Amino acid sequence: MIRGVCSPSFGARLIAVTSGLSVSPDLSEAGASTAAQPRSAWSLSWPLVLGLLLFICLANGSGLPLLADPDSHWHIAVGNWMLAHGTVPTVDPFSFTFAGQPWIAKEWLSQLLMAVAFKLGGWGGVTVLAATALAASFALMLRLLLRDLRPLPAALFALAAIAMTLPHFLARPHVLAFPFMLIWMAGLVRAVEERRAPEPLLLIAMLLWANLHGGFTLGLLLGGAFAVEALLGARDLTERKALSVGWAKFGAAAFLVACITPYGPEPILVTLRIFGIGDALAFISEWKSPDFQKQPLAELVLLIALYAALSRGLKLPLLRLLVVLGLLHLYLSYARNAELLAMLAPLAIAPLLARQWPALRPDPSPGLGASLSDQAAALALPAGRAAVLVGIACCAAIALGLVRYGGIVPPLSTMPSTAMAYVKQAGIGGRVLNHYNFGGYLIHAGVPTFVDGRGELYGRDFIRRYADTIGLRGGESLEQLLERNRIDWTFMPPDQPANRLLARLPGWRQAYADEAAVIFVRER
Repeated sequence: MIRGVCSPSFGARLIAVTSGLSVSPDLSEAGASTAAQPRSAWSLSWPLVLGLLLFICLANGSGLPLLADPDSHWHIAVGNWMLAHGTVPTVDPFSFTFAGQPWIAKEWLSQLLMAVAFKLGGWGGVTVLAATALAASFALMLRLLLRDLRPLPAALFALAAIAMTLPHFLARPHVLAFPFMLIWMAGLVRAVEERRAPEPLLLIAMLLWANLHGGFTLGLLLGGAFAVEALLGARDLTERKALSVGWAKFGAAAFLVACITPYGPEPILVTLRIFGIGDALAFISEWKSPDFQKQPLAELVLLIALYAALSRGLKLPLLRLLVVLGLLHLYLSYARNAELLAMLAPLAIAPLLARQWPALRPDPSPGLGASLSDQAAALALPAGRAAVLVGIACCAAIALGLVRYGGIVPPLSTMPSTAMAYVKQAGIGGRVLNHYNFGGYLIHAGVPTFVDGRGELYGRDFIRRYADTIGLRGGESLEQLLERNRIDWTFMPPDQPANRLLARLPGWRQAYADEAAVIFVRER
């Protein structure tokens, strides 16, 4: 069991399917005998320390960086809608442009959890939920890496993953799915390394992942890739037949489990529709390629990884190499996929590194010496129960204080509350032409939107036409869009080109402006 990452429960047994060393039976036996030695109940572990530090850093009074994304608002609003109606939505209830059109809440379970957290603790509760998920995820990642690697290389992988993923540390459904994504990947890798089919218990991870976030479709693809690697690496025909049957059964079961959602298999199709938006995705910042001028740490991590691989002659099996290159491609195509490369690639290559360079393997007898290095190696072992309970208690105390006294609210850039207070005070109503980044806040405020973060609902043509129009480029003019959609007021950040044109359009006047938003209303 993996203490320091989760409590002794059914969830711990789920993580246990990913445990065990795959480099050498002798080393595995040595590690098992060492782990069996009595340790103090107050013993710390590196995963526990990392998880606590990460939680403390993220559960801060500013709510940043977790609340810096506008989509958090509409995810909570969707969860609130489900709590109020006792069901999941099947048509759009939030916009006026696509009202009543087919739409599903593919991340319904995450949205429910976020809504409950918001009801119980406001934005402090949402911050605590996201901070807990991220802290547990990276603690789990480090624990899984320590099964194959010494503490230093394992820690470097985990810290590099944090550096690359930091821009995506947001209170959104993807962070709630991170632990199950890691469990799934580690379980597939273990199965290949140990020349067997994945454990059936691993399907629980897929079930939760499929209901928490749409990224589970990648998990299904990874299952197929590792199945092919397992078959190609079989030692003889008999083993290949046994593996083909085992992996085929697991693959079929994984697909069926992924369809156990309120919408059946439809979330898989939604993922395809999102990528079908194509070049219109470039309008959305997280769907752009990474900007290394703004993310120098990510570039540094990639350069160091490239240097290490080339200078040390890292050799990967063909399928494992294709998996890593595929994850790299996803990141270079869309910045939002940083966590896929940073968190999954190390799990894929860790056992190969341990085989290729035995010096990286875990110490078979950690903690038996008195030197600083021996004590550091001892922290690779699971933490003691008392240490885990004290750590959880400290986090609970921080969370309680944050919820009760933190007064956390999102930044004005994603929640222009002063401007919205003016809208209500002035009695402004009717149809709004809003900026994409304000859509989530408007949904949460109960205002039907022109557009928001649900790209799969609006589609490529609508998003592209909208982006071109408010940017004062393309075929349709802003005047035409305003008339065609019978817009009564606009709600944009100050730097938008549309504001400059609205200031000169007859029949429109600027009603409000501050550092976060500018409002124009149609004169009647």
